[in-house]
Amino acid sequence: MQLAQMRYFLEVARTGNISAAAKNLFLSQPSLSQSIRNLEEELGIPLLIRHPKSVSLTDAGEQFALHAERIVGSAEQLSELMQKHSRLMTGTLRLGIPWIAGFLGIFGLLRRYREATPGIRYELSVLGSDSMLRQLLSRNLHGAFLVTTPVSLSKQEEELYFLKVDESEYMAWVPKSNPLSEKEELSLSDLTDQTLIMPSPESIFSRQLNQLFDETGIAPTILCQTSLSFTVSQLAAEGLGIGFASATVAEKLCPASCRIVPLENKIDRTVYYVTLKELLDYPTIASFTNYLKNYDFDTPTI
Repeated sequence: MQLAQMRYFLEVARTGNISAAAKNLFLSQPSLSQSIRNLEEELGIPLLIRHPKSVSLTDAGEQFALHAERIVGSAEQLSELMQKHSRLMTGTLRLGIPWIAGFLGIFGLLRRYREATPGIRYELSVLGSDSMLRQLLSRNLHGAFLVTTPVSLSKQEEELYFLKVDESEYMAWVPKSNPLSEKEELSLSDLTDQTLIMPSPESIFSRQLNQLFDETGIAPTILCQTSLSFTVSQLAAEGLGIGFASATVAEKLCPASCRIVPLENKIDRTVYYVTLKELLDYPTIASFTNYLKNYDFDTPTI
């Protein structure tokens, strides 16, 4: 039983005349008659009582028409819904964003994209980069903004599409009460006897920083480990330790009681937008990815 047969039958039931129904359906009368007979044979029961110049419905035909109307109506609603997805009039975009998303202009990006595609709704997950990548590879996210390195992403290069959206250097927040705040750059040896507010162990920066400490034989005194920028800035503001942040974040959150000092051993912080290559043909993900390619993060969002 085909959907087209149901539509044909309903038109015959509506007009009460096979010739008139065939004309409305742009079919030949013999073709329509045969389609209805095939349907009756498949169902094993007559649906029409055929009169010399008209038709009427059998009891089974009336029941069939009632259910066929619901099925055809549901199919048309489903087709319309799929068309809305295709035209970006509806849909959901599941994105992973880092804790520093607000400092990167990602919220402004989302607002502008929503203005361009008001039918799309967001589901946002605020996670660490490693967790977001796992969620993406598990198909629980459509895309994610990761603080990572191209080397880390290249391990799944066959599956992933990635686009660099921001690049910065890590800086130190040094309390002005600390003599190191007067330096132009901080070397690793400068940090030997200092109390440090280290980034979260799961972060790329933590691994990079610890590798440098290991290579130079430095065992720093650690106050705590967190990548929450507000917490780091507040601890540094109270003079409890030297904290770290990317230049992007450091310039926006630096407390008045601290000074931003570059690191002699420069460590880059790069943010990539990452999605699965298999999703690039899907309208919502394709639209958002293309929008992102042409988006200027320096554009004011207010």
